[in-house]
Amino acid sequence: MSVSPYPRATRRRSFSPSAFAVLLGAAVGVLVQQARPGAVAVGVGALALLPLAAVVIAGTARAATLTAALTYAGALVWGYTVHFAPLYAYQGLIDAGPDPEATLVVVALAALPAAWLPLSALRPSTVVLWFVYLIGYVPAVIVPLWLTGDLEAVLPLDIALLAAMAIVALIVRLPPLPPLPVKVPHLSPTAFTRLLIVLGVMTSTYIAATFGVNSVPSLGDVYETRDVFDTALGGAWAAGYIVPWAGNAINPMLMALGIARKRIDLLSLGLVGQLLIYADTGFKSVLFSIALVPLVYFVISVARGSFGLVATLGAPVLLVSGIIASPVTAEWSLSLVRRFFATPGQVGWYFYDFFSAHPRYELSHSFLSRLTSSPYVEDPPVLIGQVYFPASQPSANAHLWADAFANFGFAGIVGFTVALGVLLLIVDELGQRRDARVIGPMLAIAGLSLASSALFTTILTLGLGLGCVLMALMPPGSGHAAPGADTER
Repeated sequence: MSVSPYPRATRRRSFSPSAFAVLLGAAVGVLVQQARPGAVAVGVGALALLPLAAVVIAGTARAATLTAALTYAGALVWGYTVHFAPLYAYQGLIDAGPDPEATLVVVALAALPAAWLPLSALRPSTVVLWFVYLIGYVPAVIVPLWLTGDLEAVLPLDIALLAAMAIVALIVRLPPLPPLPVKVPHLSPTAFTRLLIVLGVMTSTYIAATFGVNSVPSLGDVYETRDVFDTALGGAWAAGYIVPWAGNAINPMLMALGIARKRIDLLSLGLVGQLLIYADTGFKSVLFSIALVPLVYFVISVARGSFGLVATLGAPVLLVSGIIASPVTAEWSLSLVRRFFATPGQVGWYFYDFFSAHPRYELSHSFLSRLTSSPYVEDPPVLIGQVYFPASQPSANAHLWADAFANFGFAGIVGFTVALGVLLLIVDELGQRRDARVIGPMLAIAGLSLASSALFTTILTLGLGLGCVLMALMPPGSGHAAPGADTER
């Protein structure tokens, strides 16, 4: 079998001068905007110069990625103002009418991390980083401006998130971690395949026996399905772990392994497992993963060296396609892209808005509960749902930085970002020489989870921790890394 393994070790390159130059150019454009309010042409010119500067300094691939990031940010602004706000204002997605100058500032801030994130998916962490950036960071920077209309109000959060993206990108460029003190013996290809099959069959059997085998709901009916699932979840032993572990780690790896080995039985087992979970839970992310797994598999297989560029090009294509298709799909595609591209920024802003003026948790609702008392009865998502969505009171999950701010404010954003960086170093260590096509889709789903859930929730509950264990047990791939795999672009 021909595989695309991650290399055993990589030579880390220091922070690229091109990133600093592009960042400086953007900062100049932003400062001009602030000094001369109303100079929209100057701001547009500054944005247009960013890709040109990237061509001169870093080459066409980096310039193309930065251009794609600006395009994506512009598409999100268009989708929000023209489609999301008019239809979903009753859910809080309002258009407060920010100034054009403010729009240019947040678009620039949204695009800037594309100047330094690694383009080549030579390490597993790259896949996670790009999904966190596209689905977590960009909406978190752009959407709050339309909720408030006030650049001054949102700029502290946007700058903090920009710093977070720089910090985590620097950490994953550090030298590799020292070898783990305890070596986990990997399984043979046959034993690993059997392990995945057993896990897939056991989890699907458990889910079917606990929650039944239901028909696949339409996207318009998922909230009713979710209410039924939430009611049944309270009396089901360990279901809060087993369901997301299956949906985010086991079944995606089964599907990817089935594609890699051309085994329809593995692909079918994973696909049926995902459809069963969606039918019982109504989780849109699980439905989306059915398309995401083969898509990420394909990109890693044919364009691994340009993963960042392809992912950034794909984001506006998916966003615009979902909006255009909405009249044909009875608006379920619009609801889906709104969920992925706008909701993370909306709920993330609510976390920031609330915990800027109220006591913070300081992990009193989590593993520090024995050391300190919580100022609230509810967990953060439930509290924010009650405050900002009083009619429906959903569990308003938000990205990892929103949870970090709810616990420790801006210090939490920095601290949790460092923790994320260390986690990604561990992911890189465990993913060495593993088939990138098989573990890549699972890590993409982990990136989506981080864009809408807390860091420790993603690790313990949503399957990233289990995915790391499976990576450790997975046999190294045969063959050699692609040429140039010892450097990072």
